[in-house]
Amino acid sequence: MRNQPISVSEQVLWATSLYTVGNPVHDQIVAPIKRFIYEEENKHDVSVASGIAKNIKGGLFESRFDFFKSDDPTIEALKSFCGTAVLEVAKHVNSGYWEEGGNFSLEFHESWFHITRKGGFHDFHNHPNCSWCGIYYLDIGDSMATDGSNAFFDPRPAAHNYTDYGTAYLDGKTRFDTTPQDGDLLIFPSYLYHSAPPYHGVKDRLVIAFNSSIHFDP
Repeated sequence: MRNQPISVSEQVLWATSLYTVGNPVHDQIVAPIKRFIYEEENKHDVSVASGIAKNIKGGLFESRFDFFKSDDPTIEALKSFCGTAVLEVAKHVNSGYWEEGGNFSLEFHESWFHITRKGGFHDFHNHPNCSWCGIYYLDIGDSMATDGSNAFFDPRPAAHNYTDYGTAYLDGKTRFDTTPQDGDLLIFPSYLYHSAPPYHGVKDRLVIAFNSSIHFDP
């Protein structure tokens, strides 16, 4: 019997995507938002990071979690951009699952900023009780991949229980290091564990983060 060719078909299952959206008006809002952030730091000289989960983060100033509640027009513009971007991502990934018609609304549960200075870090964590999270890179400072950027980790808990030569494709994808630019918004599902490795730059690294949920309004 002659050898017959083997037919192989592939289904890619349970993929996790990250989305990056560039803000076209970043240059117009960066300076006033920076001023606002440093004024807030001066008002509240004790970082929230010193009290909440302080064992997994340090070397950074963390604001209170109401950043998007400000009536500052540049922050309102950033909030609008972030909300629009998250809804666009959610529409894309939920295509075929969402009901036809109706309106969809987004709620920001928390929003805050980090000022990270030399040696600052935020260890391995995720964000419960929301669906989509975002990190807006106001000023990446002197960040490079694996140095003050953000790292994301394989969400499959049992994928690495056993390894051999046949699992090399898994071992090569356990961690993804971002390479952000100023004005980038990174959007990711809340279950995805991530970290900010120790930052060794001289300039301050400024990011704004948020947790959100999306609701159907019939």
